[in-house]
Amino acid sequence: MTDRLSVIGCGRWGSFHLWYGVRLGMRVIGWEPESSEPFRELRESRRNAYMRLPDEASLTCDLRQAAGADVMVVSVPVQKFRGVARLLSELDLSETVVALCMKGLERDTGKRPAEIAREEGIDPSGLCAWVGPGHPQQLLKEVPSCMLVAAEQLRTAEELAGRMGSDLLRLYRSTDLVGAEIGAATKNVAGIAAGMLDGMGYSGLKGALMARAPQEVARLVTALGGDWRTVFGLSHLGDYQATLFSPYSRNRAYGEALVRNEGFPGLAEGVETSVAVVHLADRLDVDMPITNAVKDIIDEKYTATEAVEILFGRPEREEFGETFSS
Repeated sequence: MTDRLSVIGCGRWGSFHLWYGVRLGMRVIGWEPESSEPFRELRESRRNAYMRLPDEASLTCDLRQAAGADVMVVSVPVQKFRGVARLLSELDLSETVVALCMKGLERDTGKRPAEIAREEGIDPSGLCAWVGPGHPQQLLKEVPSCMLVAAEQLRTAEELAGRMGSDLLRLYRSTDLVGAEIGAATKNVAGIAAGMLDGMGYSGLKGALMARAPQEVARLVTALGGDWRTVFGLSHLGDYQATLFSPYSRNRAYGEALVRNEGFPGLAEGVETSVAVVHLADRLDVDMPITNAVKDIIDEKYTATEAVEILFGRPEREEFGETFSS
């Protein structure tokens, strides 16, 4: 029997998943509300800025038609997810694996997508995060990548990886849902920092950023009960090339535009996530100087140059002067 895939949110990543599901030979349907103008245009033209939608992919504004799938991919902005989750909680998902393909934290609560899903009553057969490196622009050209599926129950990660893995996407598995979601969210903050360095002409510091940013994220993951090693895998450090260096990275482009006082169209998830991460770190007494610097620059508390000077003025320390435990 052909597997069924529902995609909730048909933007950049959602439309890729529609294409990818067709590539896998799945029965595919995508959903967004009628109020979405980009979705209306996608339904009419079958095209967006990234691709032409395969004829085999169906589109609907009736959420009930998205129920009953074997796999449901949710790809909406994290800040809008709670409202979508409330709608999804009304569906029978008892035979559906729900994959949260979002990289961010809720601004006002610091909650991870999986936490929001549970709070709003989503009750699937399995819940997981699907994160890691990749850009639709490259994947649509058949450039392969490796990604991570994380779930509290290994069988859930194994089921999703078994259904969705291919020669295009090699899917690794993890039971550290906390570390995967925190790692995926905070890599966007690091992406903004990298863009700021590019805009300042300090691109040579991106190597130092790659070495130091995961250290502070590992402290946060440990404080939240996750496994610090996850930060150095695909969800965070493994996604740095696609986030800190790629011309397709929105967060990197946002940081560069910000320090150059240029406008930036579209969404940069790292902006709202930086607020959430700082609040989490303050509550848990976790030292995260790079994240704090990014937020301070966005808030215009300091200029980018002043923030770098503050970071360089911190007391010297051993590179690996701390140990992590989970």
